[in-house]
Amino acid sequence: MVYPGSVRALALVACLACASPATAVKSPAPAPAPAPRPEEEARAALTRFASSLRAARWPEAYLLLSARWRARSSPDRLANDFRESGPVGTRALDRVETLLALGAPIQVRGRSAVLLVGEGRQASLVLEEGQWRVEALE
Repeated sequence: MVYPGSVRALALVACLACASPATAVKSPAPAPAPAPRPEEEARAALTRFASSLRAARWPEAYLLLSARWRARSSPDRLANDFRESGPVGTRALDRVETLLALGAPIQVRGRSAVLLVGEGRQASLVLEEGQWRVEALE
């Protein structure tokens, strides 16, 4: 036995099943992820630089230097300079890594960024061609 209401329901289901993709209801596209803030990008660049120094990945660290320093240096010279800095360089790297791990703020002003390290020292970055580059690690 077929009920009059059930025929309409079956017809509706059949119609929906045959609907073309163009007439089907589409769910909204997911919202794009928010763009990273300049502070986050500067922090990521400084973190990569510190990690590269720690692991003695000199070519990688060299590419994260500002254009001014890349023009005056090379991966081998960077390695030599870091080794020659002895405990001073190691302590500076330790301070920067610790502050980054603790989430210390990086102050961004236009095309420059600074992580205050203490005792009049800082790690500074510059924005070059859309990428943060390390200018100083004191």
